[in-house]
Amino acid sequence: MKRILILAAAAAAFACGSTSSNNAATSRNNAGAGSSTLKVQGDINASTTAGAPLTTFSVTVSDGAGNTVGGATVTVQNASLTNGSITLVQAVPPNGPYVNSVASFPTGDFRLDVVKGTDSVQAVVVGGPGMPTINAPVLNATVTANTDLAVSWTTPVVAKQVIVSTRDMTFTGPDLGAYTIVAAQNPVRAGQRVRVDRFNEVSAAGGLVGSRLSVMYRVAIDPFTVQ
Repeated sequence: MKRILILAAAAAAFACGSTSSNNAATSRNNAGAGSSTLKVQGDINASTTAGAPLTTFSVTVSDGAGNTVGGATVTVQNASLTNGSITLVQAVPPNGPYVNSVASFPTGDFRLDVVKGTDSVQAVVVGGPGMPTINAPVLNATVTANTDLAVSWTTPVVAKQVIVSTRDMTFTGPDLGAYTIVAAQNPVRAGQRVRVDRFNEVSAAGGLVGSRLSVMYRVAIDPFTVQ
């Protein structure tokens, strides 16, 4: 049975999007460069709410002692952004992260640059996973409880990792475009929800240990009924 599920998932993956290396988001990652004096951790998180995408940008910047660095210039570049880039501002100067948001999900890849005087982490690129849709289950559907439930989604660009979750289970694995929730994890539930979170991440070579840039897009079917 396990082998059958793996083969089915692989077949669905080729139907939804190629898993070849030239269509993998990780193939476009770039670790960048820098002064190795800053720890920079950037998160680009997007989701679809009420039919419209929203993307939030958050970057924390600290020094070797773990102190937050204020007054840095933090920018994210993407060709789909207005003027090709967005500047992040510190939410609670001088201690908070640098943040901003846009009411869209920019296509393509994201480049992060952080500069504070002679300290920098620059040209860090994370490949964008694209904006997916869930094919199954569908919104407001009724599915049979205590049987296997097939979940499938599009893979416009193959992500590094995917998390598939409901109110009763969580799975983390490769972005194959399909996953089967086994019967034991599909109990009776009104108002069930399935989420598909697709990630990519790159370590920042020019930063202190732990420096990185990640991007995630969440799409959900909420609700549907299991009975």
